[in-house]
Amino acid sequence: MRIFVMFGTQDKRFDRLLNAILESNFIKNNDVYVQLGYTKGTYKGIQCQEYYTEEELKYQIKVADLIITHAGVGAIVSSLKQKKITIVVPRLAKFKEQNNDHQVQILERFNKQKYIIPCTDLTKLDEVVNNAYKFKPVEYKTEKQGIIEEITDFINKIDK
Repeated sequence: MRIFVMFGTQDKRFDRLLNAILESNFIKNNDVYVQLGYTKGTYKGIQCQEYYTEEELKYQIKVADLIITHAGVGAIVSSLKQKKITIVVPRLAKFKEQNNDHQVQILERFNKQKYIIPCTDLTKLDEVVNNAYKFKPVEYKTEKQGIIEEITDFINKIDK
């Protein structure tokens, strides 16, 4: 299986996710490609690159069997548009991975809509990856589509 991991392009490291991947069992039996961003370095067991062009990023998502990403809207939406099973790990302020916890709110929103697999406990990352194939995500709809459906449902409820 080919796994593509996106750390994002923030000016902060994401060592918590990096360490979880390096300590995981899934890197032994899978091809793991990581877009490191600011978490620079070369690490054993994974193919690393700091940044990808937009075209390269689309290609990496396309050829991946599974995506693991930070809870950035752009990364999540890019994955969902290509109908990929997506595990989302939010960057957290308490670990200085982000200035605030807005990524938790993003994760909760996408999870509520059943688009993604949330992973907030990185000690369970192997388990989440191993069970990801069982996940059947709801087909992604842009916010515009979702808002139109919410309005339509609201109007239909009024008519009843």
